[in-house]
Amino acid sequence: MNIQHQQNNQDGEFFLLDDNGNKIAKLSYYFVDDHSINANHTFVAESLRGQGVADKLYQALVAFVQAEKLKLIPTCSYIAKKWQREQR
Repeated sequence: MNIQHQQNNQDGEFFLLDDNGNKIAKLSYYFVDDHSINANHTFVAESLRGQGVADKLYQALVAFVQAEKLKLIPTCSYIAKKWQREQR
């Protein structure tokens, strides 16, 4: 599974493409300030659900947050629940 990442100065996303180059899973975020991001949306195509794809996107996000020393403000309910569990 090849999770890709793209970002600019305002926002970014982690995503997975199908064989035709269409996004079939993504986790999007935007920069609140220079040191904080808000992870606000996760989507996984129905054909991929139940295969751990959302978790792989989440793990890529966490690795990015840690590497860049960012504060994560999750407003996506899926990300918020996972983040809260891991911060205990």
